Amino acid sequence: MSQGGLSERVGFLRARIAAIEARGGASLPAARAPATGDFLDTLFDAGALGEVFPARPPDAPAAAAFALAMALRARVARGGGAVVFIVEDLSAREFGLPYGRGLAGAGLDLSRFALMRARRPQETLWAMEEALKSPACAAVVAETFVAPRLYDLSASRRLLLAARRGGGLGLLAPQGTEAARFSSAAELRVEVAAAPPARPHAEEPAKQASRSARPPLAPSAPFRWRLRVLKARAGLFGEIDPSQWRDIVFDPDKAAFRHAFPERFPAEAADRPAVAPLVRRRA
Repeated sequence: MSQGGLSERVGFLRARIAAIEARGGASLPAARAPATGDFLDTLFDAGALGEVFPARPPDAPAAAAFALAMALRARVARGGGAVVFIVEDLSAREFGLPYGRGLAGAGLDLSRFALMRARRPQETLWAMEEALKSPACAAVVAETFVAPRLYDLSASRRLLLAARRGGGLGLLAPQGTEAARFSSAAELRVEVAAAPPARPHAEEPAKQASRSARPPLAPSAPFRWRLRVLKARAGLFGEIDPSQWRDIVFDPDKAAFRHAFPERFPAEAADRPAVAPLVRRRA
């Protein structure tokens, strides 16, 4: 990508990464990713470039949160490093910016976090490529309204090569366009939806009927999503049904994904008393 018209924000990103490298971020000890005992380990370890698509436009914040969780996992697996988050101006106006205290609460060291604002998709892709080249970056996340004609096989190939060169994980979170319209060199593509809120008690039939198939975003579920795998490495994708949705959660203490329990509860029996009667034992 062309470096013409380099903005001050991109210059700041370079300076921030250079400062992290000066603190020793380039020499990172080898470490293994946390184990979950499931195919999720193999799935999220497969590749250097991934794509996280929202299932619906309102699911864009959930997709970004999922990408950040993957970045945290990659940072722990690598034994440290910086996390770079790139947000386009349009995305920032629509959904806001990452919340610092929330990131810290999720286990991210804010001294190893760089936030960049980009004006347009071309600048986002260029900044993502430059950040991925740095060995100090454990992961780079980019929220963008990029069009399929701009993010094609050639552009995605450059990002993939940059990620392999730097040794980090690149995560692109496209917004405003369906995943089926993109053809890229990414090694992983998932679709993410906000998980429905927990329902610990049975609801009235009227309330159940008014509930939509996919409820709106719930502020109480920042580390829980519904996931569908659309693309994965050869050999792994044959074992995954792309039409199946999975409920998964992220444990920030262990930096690991795991399956969530299904949100289904047995129906209450209408012909049974609320409390079983006491029965005397026979002598």
